[in-house]
Amino acid sequence: MLKLFTYSWLVLLSWLPLAASAQNKPDLVVVAPFTVPTTVQAGGIYPMSAVIKNQGTNGSQFNCIGYYLSADNVWDATDAYLGSSCQSLLFPGQSGTCAISATIPALATAGNRYLLLVADPPNAEQESDETNNVVSFAVTVAAGSGSLPDLELWRPSLSFAAVPPGGSTAAFTFIFNHGPGGVSGYEIGFYLSADTVFSATNDVFLGLVTGSSLVPSGNGSAGTIHSAPVLTVPANTAPGNYYLVLMADPRNVVAENNENNNSRALPLLVTGTVTATTAANAGEAMYPNPVARGTAVRLPIGGNSQLEATCYDQLGRLVSRQLIGGSGSASFDTSALPAGRYLLRLSGDQLHSTYHLQVE
Repeated sequence: MLKLFTYSWLVLLSWLPLAASAQNKPDLVVVAPFTVPTTVQAGGIYPMSAVIKNQGTNGSQFNCIGYYLSADNVWDATDAYLGSSCQSLLFPGQSGTCAISATIPALATAGNRYLLLVADPPNAEQESDETNNVVSFAVTVAAGSGSLPDLELWRPSLSFAAVPPGGSTAAFTFIFNHGPGGVSGYEIGFYLSADTVFSATNDVFLGLVTGSSLVPSGNGSAGTIHSAPVLTVPANTAPGNYYLVLMADPRNVVAENNENNNSRALPLLVTGTVTATTAANAGEAMYPNPVARGTAVRLPIGGNSQLEATCYDQLGRLVSRQLIGGSGSASFDTSALPAGRYLLRLSGDQLHSTYHLQVE
């Protein structure tokens, strides 16, 4: 009987260190005082804060509060992340305030929602209680189209309005937010364009600058200054008249009240001369020119048996390469070319010619 009693105590005592270790953990909770709005507008910016406290029995290193907008009071992966703020090491019983400036998503659905304040959202700390990390507050989201931001560029300028192929210029601009909603981050892109209309597919990207929060100009903002000190024109750009297009939010990441006022265009001359025609029978020219799209262009090539014809658009990009041959003349197929102006270059034995081609 004594041996059985002694064995039972030994088993119990062997579990004590494990039990003590299991309890020797931090326990992070979100506590008052709270600063949370009860009504928000989609796209608006609001201060939020709360206190994170370690009520466990061991210190914690990762002491963050994450803020989320949710359709219910349960935190899950569908909730919209608004931001987070952290404290440094917290010993048992210590606490600290975590504050953010939260931007409500511009496309948030109007109606009754919840603000969720979550202690340790990345689950970086192993806590004695993982079920008490979330505090929720009811919030009403106001309809949003009128509360969106509206980005607009003002007073753009260039350091050099004429550059050679491969040369560089610089651009300068102010950016304003004329809408009632705030912006947590934005981009301004710089593009070489054949016209004043921004096209993400046709224009040549030269550079990008970024900015952080941009409050509505009605709140006293005087705008934010940005510059791109080195914008290099591609070396293969054909000489001619172009535009440097400055585009706010070029990837259309920011939802705005007005999506049609984001760009400004400045004239930019690419200097240089076009190589003169040096065909053996230089008195002849290609025809027809202008040419209807899909119609073959006849080219005088003298006695050359085979030539390479390379066609470039106004931004210097190669759009077509064809091998043509035969004595007297040969044809160049325009069926793959959109309407526009091009440079057509012929290269072969004792022949190097450049033509302006207009496709209609």
